[in-house]
Order: sequence, then C-alpha cells, then structure tokens
Amino acid sequence: MAVVVEPVLTEEKLRSLLHTGGEQTELDFKRSSDLSLTYDVVALVKDVAAMLSNEFGGYIIIGAADDGTPVPDLTARHLELFDESRLRSKLVKYLPEPFKFGVARHTIDGCPLVLIYIAASPRGFHVFTRNGEYEIDGPQAKGGKRKGFEFRRGEVFVRRGTSSVVWEPADRERLVAAIVERHKEQWRSEYRDELAAMINLRLAAHNLQQLPAAAMTWRLDADAFDELTLELIRRGDHIPLRRALLQATTDAAHIEASEPNELDTLLHRITSVAALALIYQQHAWFIEALQTLVRIFQQPGQPGQPLAAIQRRLLIATHAYAIGALAVRARNWAAVRHVADRQVRGLEFDYYKNWLRHGIVNAARAELLDDSNADVIGRAHNIIRNVAALHADIPTDIGEVLDSLCQFDALTGIVFLADPTGSGSPSYAPNFARYNHHRTEPIFVELVTNPTLREALAGSDDGGIARAMMEIDAMARRAGFRYDGWEGFDYTSNQAVAAYLKRHGPADAPKADGTAHLR
Repeated sequence: MAVVVEPVLTEEKLRSLLHTGGEQTELDFKRSSDLSLTYDVVALVKDVAAMLSNEFGGYIIIGAADDGTPVPDLTARHLELFDESRLRSKLVKYLPEPFKFGVARHTIDGCPLVLIYIAASPRGFHVFTRNGEYEIDGPQAKGGKRKGFEFRRGEVFVRRGTSSVVWEPADRERLVAAIVERHKEQWRSEYRDELAAMINLRLAAHNLQQLPAAAMTWRLDADAFDELTLELIRRGDHIPLRRALLQATTDAAHIEASEPNELDTLLHRITSVAALALIYQQHAWFIEALQTLVRIFQQPGQPGQPLAAIQRRLLIATHAYAIGALAVRARNWAAVRHVADRQVRGLEFDYYKNWLRHGIVNAARAELLDDSNADVIGRAHNIIRNVAALHADIPTDIGEVLDSLCQFDALTGIVFLADPTGSGSPSYAPNFARYNHHRTEPIFVELVTNPTLREALAGSDDGGIARAMMEIDAMARRAGFRYDGWEGFDYTSNQAVAAYLKRHGPADAPKADGTAHLR
C-alpha cells in the first residue's frame, strides 16, 4: 500500500508510516544515523537525493527497524544533530539548492525517532556537486585507511523499490516527462495570455463579455479558471461554465492512464467549481459540479486496464472528501449529505452503489490502500493543498483542515449506517480512526446537540443515529488502537454524547470492548 506523502511531521503521521510494515519507494527506515560520522552523512545524503527524484518526494525515519518497529538505537547526542539548519548545512555540501525538507523528533514506545520529510525536487532531480567519499579501514592502504564512495560528482540517484541507486536511461525518460508535466500549469497560464492577446484585451473579470464560450475550459491555469468561474456565476452567464463541465466529462473519458497529471488538473478544476459554489452559496452550481464528478466516476475504464479505472475512482472519491471537508467547515450540512450519498449507476455498481464506498473498497481490494484503515484523509489533504478554492477560508496546514476531513469521514458513517438504502452503502469503515481523538469528537458532540445537523443527515432518526454512533465508535476503537488514534466515547465521557446514546441507543448495543451500552 502506497505511502501518502504530504508535508506533515506530526506524531500521528509518524505512527501511520511505522505501521506500513516495511520500506517503500517513498519510505526508508534506518536504525540509527550519527551525523558526526562522514559515512553516515553521505549515506543519508544519498537517500535524500533519491527521494528528491520521486514524483511526490518521500520520508526517511531514523530509529526504526526495516519492518517499522521502533528501536532504542538513537542517543541524545544523535538527536541533537538532527535539527533542520544543521542537516541543511550538510546537505548543501553535496546537493545544489533549492530543495525543501523538514525534520521532527518524536518518542514512541520509549524509543526516540527522527522523521524527515523530503519534498519532490522542483527541478525533477538533483545532480551531486561533489563526491560522497569517506574513509574506511584498509590494511593494505597507506596509513591503514582507504577511501570509499557512496556517490560521485555528476551522478543522479533515484529510488528503485526500496533502494537508492544511480539513474538509468529509463529513469531519465521518466524524470524528464515529470518535468514536462510540472511545467504544464505555467504553459496554461501562457495560453491564457495568448487568448487575451487574440481579443486584444487583458483577461480580467470586467472584460469577460468579450470572451467566446470556448474560452472557458479546464485547460486554463488555476487562477484564470477560478476568476472566470466566479465572474460567470456572478453575471448569470451559464452557458460557458456548463459547456466547460460537459467538455471536462468528455475529455476525462479520453485521458490515458499514462497521463495522470492531466486527470488531476481536470478534477481539480471541477472541484474548484464545486468549492466556489459552496463558498458563495450557489447551490445549483454546487450540485452540477458534483454531478459532473459522478458522471466521470461512472465512466468505464480503458479496455485491459482495470487497475487504472480503480485508481481513477479513488482519485475522484478523495476529491469528494476534500469538498466534504469544506462543507463541514462551512457548516452546510445539506451539502455534507449531498457529497456523502451520491449513488452511481451501472452493472459494476450493483453492490456498492455509493461512490465513496465503491471507490475506497475497490482500491483496498486492489491493494492500493490498507483495507483495514485506508488513509483517504491524507490523500484528500494533499488535494486541498493543491486547489486554492478548497482552502480559501483557511490556511492549508493548520489543524482545522485535517479536523474537517476527519469529521466529514465520521459524518459519512452516520449517513451510511443510519440510511443504507438512501446512501447506497451497506457498510462503513472509519478512516478517521488513525488520527487523534480530539480531531473528530467535536462533530459527534455537535451531532447530538444540533437537531438541524441530525435532520440533514438522517431525517432526525435518533434511534438510527445513536445505533450508527455506537457502531462507528466500536469500529474506530479497534482500528485506531495501533495508531494511538480514536480513543472512544467512553474515554472522554462527554456528557452530551453519553446522554444522547443512553436516551436513544439500543440497550444491547455492543461497545468496543465487547460489552453493551446500558440504558
């Protein structure tokens, strides 16, 4: 199951990475590293350089065995050397800037660990500027020492499986293609300028009446697309925007699996329409943008590429999660329900008719996710970081964004379990469980104290909501145990939640420990 790489260095993230159970292309474990030793420095630099060449970057965890088990090998002296400024001073001796990384220190099960996040290189890859040499014992060498090399000046390293190795021709082709993809947004911006030049006007909101309907396209750069969307909605000029959504649906069917960034861009633009409509309370456009995502979800995959279709639907589901989180922050409970209960049509959707459950469950079965506790939330957080309209109300990396993702996930559970027919989902798995208890609990408190929220989600079916809450709590306690995540309603003993469950819950409802809630 692939690691979700995001610029997060919390203990929550560290625990999640440790529980992957082994190294991956984006994740490397080291039992120890002593930055006072040249060999350990160049070995770490090699791995950092290789992670820089990954599409999304990666993580290095120091203080863990190959299976992710924390080990007590790091000392206070080792930890002292792992601050960002000291590590950067060592990296720049061998690697040209710019590059981004972050360092955090945590203690888990009594073992100190260092978590290093490496962002993908803005250049695509980095060339070593000097040899990664160190001295080793050599009885035949002069002075009893000889030189060893981890890498040489002019080399480029990449990750291949769980190893950091010198690139080969196939790696070069892949990295060059990735560089081209990263420049497409810049080229879209240039296209916007060319379009403005064609009509001898600067592309700005007050000149929109000069633009043809075809000018509104998902292929515009993000800023221009959002500006045009808002102005078209404001003016009530629906044809260009509706045309853009229809064209996006058509284009999505023809985007090859080899062009994932094109699909990302297309989905980002549709998601922007939904987000802007939500922010500015344009309900009809919110519904239309969401329905566009549903239509793309329903499209069959390319012949002979079943995995590509599963990946596409997972990507759409995570965009929906990002929209749902915005709806939570906006306290638009009808929108939360609308995102959660979309049903898809077709023979392949005969059991999981709900788009979120279908996308997540099938991705887990294809081993794209951890079936027991998929980190859909981390994936959705990355989408929020990349789509400006999704975080227009708040900075992307403050806790409230992650809180809203966890809370949306919990509310989907209420919708699914309290109304399995209306939502099209016969089951639920608590993705929020791997995250700290305090992120999700407030939405349960609001649920039991806010009749408007209950009405929007489940038609004020208090018995169904209480049963759903108890079932979610039991599942989340089991799933969250290994992450030190969700602790359970009994852990905090919130009086409002306890009173609601006592009043409306069944007497024999199971608790996480196998006993029953008593009325």
